[in-house]
Amino acid sequence: MERDGIQLVEWRGGYPDEIEAALINAVLSIRARYGTVTNGVRGAVGRYRDHEQRRLDDLTVLAKRKPELLARQLDNHARASGRLKADLIVDAARRLVDAGVTRAGDLDPVGDRHRRAYTGVRGLGAVTWVYFAMMLGHDGVKADTWIQKYVTHAVGAPLDPARAEAVVAAVAAQQQVEVRQVDQAIWRFARSREGAASLSDS
Repeated sequence: MERDGIQLVEWRGGYPDEIEAALINAVLSIRARYGTVTNGVRGAVGRYRDHEQRRLDDLTVLAKRKPELLARQLDNHARASGRLKADLIVDAARRLVDAGVTRAGDLDPVGDRHRRAYTGVRGLGAVTWVYFAMMLGHDGVKADTWIQKYVTHAVGAPLDPARAEAVVAAVAAQQQVEVRQVDQAIWRFARSREGAASLSDS
């Protein structure tokens, strides 16, 4: 299904029953390459899974993990806001557990309590909060730099993440498809050689 030069595809999935994997993915995705099953963000999740050898749906495990040890297990020592991303993951896990979130089914993606627990971590904000929820199977838009660039180019005016998210949601409603399908299609196009070139020329 194609609309306005971008190809709509099925949502690539996520970790709808594995909140640890979803949290790791969301935090590591900050200014990072998504990669394949063996490298990038997906590779890090895979290494954690190989180490744990269980279904990754218990945030109390992450909440008790030492950030340095987690970074070694993930083989990822990247930083965001001056902190190890592994530190952000552990901090977010602790705060979410304190807010009553242990397993995937506990998360309320639209209420304030769980969102505040997540975004209360320095370095984590609304964009990756939405992406965290998307990784757990909820619909939404990760209005990151690529999405904002594309939507800004499309409407001819700079938009903040909230406005960009609203535009994508409106397009999805008009086309009667999932919001995350449009999100993924735009993200893939904007990161492609053709898309990046067209946006940089605007």
